[in-house]
Amino acid sequence: MKTNKEYMLREIAGETVLVPTGSASQKLNGMIQLTESAAYIWKQVDTAADLEEIVARVQDEYEVDEDTARRDIYGFLRELYVRGIVQDIPELELEMSGEQQEN
Repeated sequence: MKTNKEYMLREIAGETVLVPTGSASQKLNGMIQLTESAAYIWKQVDTAADLEEIVARVQDEYEVDEDTARRDIYGFLRELYVRGIVQDIPELELEMSGEQQEN
């Protein structure tokens, strides 16, 4: 798992945002505003071994149940994955390849 290095996490005017740089700035005009928990998840992507480790970390950090953590993390990272903002997430790649075969 890894984040696309063309997106930088920044704090601007008290808001946490992903700022596209390089060629990514041509694809996305503007910034992506993140909630506190979304920023936390973003920071975990490059250091966690897999999505299950991120789920466990989010549970510890936010005292949320496993199903809620998993659903929210998968939803957020799936959206970023589709846009190329996160990469190499085998769990999402497998899930999405199954969806494409169904269609």
